[in-house]
Amino acid sequence: MIEESYIRLYAQDFARMAVRAETQGTDDAAVAKRMADARSHAVLMDARKGEGHLAALIDRLRDEARRPPTHRFADIGAEPEALVRRHDFLNAVADALGETVAS
Repeated sequence: MIEESYIRLYAQDFARMAVRAETQGTDDAAVAKRMADARSHAVLMDARKGEGHLAALIDRLRDEARRPPTHRFADIGAEPEALVRRHDFLNAVADALGETVAS
């Protein structure tokens, strides 16, 4: 069974990173580290709780990319271009994580 807490933890982290990228720029090293954390944590969760954690995270990121930001740091909602960048950021993370699943 997929653990929702795993999915929520990483999806929220990447959503915050997308918002932070609007104000501070993208910290590629931090994004890469968090993706590595998500991958290794998924392996652990799969071993303990059942397969599919990384794939579920990828699905959640794609869902999150389609939604307007809802957390308190989401002041970017007024700018359509910012929403497009947020969408692109979250889908890029999902794509990068998906390369791991496909491999």
